[in-house]
Amino acid sequence: MRAIALFSGGKDSTYSIYLAMQQGFEIEKLVTIYPKEKDSYMYHIPAIERTKYQARAMDIEQDIYKIGDNEAELKDVLSNYDVDAVISGAIASNYQKTKIEEVCTELGFLSYAPLWGKSQEMLLQDMLLADFKIMIVAVAAYGLDESFLGKIIDENILAKLMELEKKYKINVSGEGGEYETFVIDAPIFKNSLSVENYSVFWDGMRGHIDITSIAFDQKLF
Repeated sequence: MRAIALFSGGKDSTYSIYLAMQQGFEIEKLVTIYPKEKDSYMYHIPAIERTKYQARAMDIEQDIYKIGDNEAELKDVLSNYDVDAVISGAIASNYQKTKIEEVCTELGFLSYAPLWGKSQEMLLQDMLLADFKIMIVAVAAYGLDESFLGKIIDENILAKLMELEKKYKINVSGEGGEYETFVIDAPIFKNSLSVENYSVFWDGMRGHIDITSIAFDQKLF
């Protein structure tokens, strides 16, 4: 089945592509949305300008659009494609999933969200087991301090996130915007990425990193 994938560069959209490919979907294009609104409920913002490196690593063509959160603009974007399905990384946001499904229905596309409704802790564990390398590029929640920025999620970081979920009621997967991610390696990457330099921006409560240099590393299969 021919598909396009809504791709933000974060763990959820990347893992959704990975699962969709395992299910036999042929990903023809990555569609990346650069939101007009800084507080977008629909689209991921941190490090999105660096997604071109991930697209190159996956060897999948990418189109980038700057639109708002309304359905009409998303419909205009998706109407450019002659495919069967749209892949998205929605996990628990009814707002996001419903918007995408409504547009897909109008255009005659299947909306496929392979992560929807799954245990978010289990998804993170599955990503680690699948050798996903996931960098934290933004934090905005009590308990998530500057030290998390630039860290790769491993079993230790996952354990800390689970502790913070119990202590401060954060979402372990960052579904509420507690943190944002950027994938630097995955089984669907033909080359891994190495973040060589980045700048840290921290206001005392929240922060993000600006990736300034990325290199491609050859993978030995």
